[in-house]
Amino acid sequence: MPNKDYYEILGVSDTTSQDEIKKVYRDLAKKYHPDANKGDKQAESRFKEISEAYHVLRDPEKRKKYDQMRKYGFSGGQPGGFDFQGFDFGQFSQQGYGGRRSGGGGGSIFDELFGVGGMGHIFGDMFDQGTRTRRDSSRAQQQSGDLHTELTIPFSLAVSGGKQTVSITVDGKCDSCNGSGAAKGANPQTCHQCNGRGTISMSQGFFAVNRTCPRCMGRGIIIDKPCKVCNGTGDVKKTKRLSVSIPKGVENGALLRLKGMGNNGSKKRGRGDLIIKIFVSPHRFFKRKGDDVYCEIPLDIIKAIKGAKIRVKTVYNKKVELTIPPKTKDGRTFRMKGLGISSKRGTGDQYVTINVLSRNNFTEEEQKIIEEFENNGKM
Repeated sequence: MPNKDYYEILGVSDTTSQDEIKKVYRDLAKKYHPDANKGDKQAESRFKEISEAYHVLRDPEKRKKYDQMRKYGFSGGQPGGFDFQGFDFGQFSQQGYGGRRSGGGGGSIFDELFGVGGMGHIFGDMFDQGTRTRRDSSRAQQQSGDLHTELTIPFSLAVSGGKQTVSITVDGKCDSCNGSGAAKGANPQTCHQCNGRGTISMSQGFFAVNRTCPRCMGRGIIIDKPCKVCNGTGDVKKTKRLSVSIPKGVENGALLRLKGMGNNGSKKRGRGDLIIKIFVSPHRFFKRKGDDVYCEIPLDIIKAIKGAKIRVKTVYNKKVELTIPPKTKDGRTFRMKGLGISSKRGTGDQYVTINVLSRNNFTEEEQKIIEEFENNGKM
């Protein structure tokens, strides 16, 4: 049953919980159970389908592996480089779940695939290999040509946007061989192992996996006299300094992609992209949360008691007047609407928290004045 989807069979999505899948299965099994549909071959076939689907999806480990397999597709087109055609799924379906009339036991295709002593080792090896491939970012970057780098910028540049210079080392065309990889007088030949494709197909059981040709390293040709400058690669490392446009309001951890500014990738892909991860240096006064900014202002106790007007610095280096009402308590926060960071999402706010200075910072005379105020209600 290579073209069937277990989630579709049960009528659920791939995000449905285990409890909900169990409930759906029970309802379907009751409806299509052979005992309730005497002589109905379609109902019996449907019962086998839903039983097979449930016995995979009810097990978290089997479901996880099934989801991985499902992502690669079940047949046709060889998504992900895997070919499921030519494998007889029917032999497993024949085992079915009809062996026991009361609830369907027995094995299934995935009991064989995931079970010990069955074909589980094939799928286990495949998924382990897939995990290693995904984790091997350097190989993926080499094939795509994408180049990753990091750039730390000051807080003020992240707020206002602007230009910043970044140094990168990229693959450049070898001037000695003009990028061909061949020395003068060489006679490049088509690679006979991959017939010039640059990839070879390797089979493991009923899977076919495309891999880079180990003889020509994906170039499709064999060079008898490689260039001594680039060792036959056609590329040499070159250092470049680029002026990067930093967008207004960029956040820490953001990725900037510069098209065609990376390394040389595969023959089909061409030159990859430069991907820059932005790190924003912390500010000594402001703290950022999304597009909002937070700051703390020290205020002496007399101004906190009487009330005052203070000038507060904003992220755009302007000072805005903020009114502090009488009897303001320590830790009170004021919102200054629309004075936060502007980005594609809009403009945030600035939040100012008042830190009332302790009496320990005042002289004896100031202490007496404060005590008088507390006793008489005025200064």
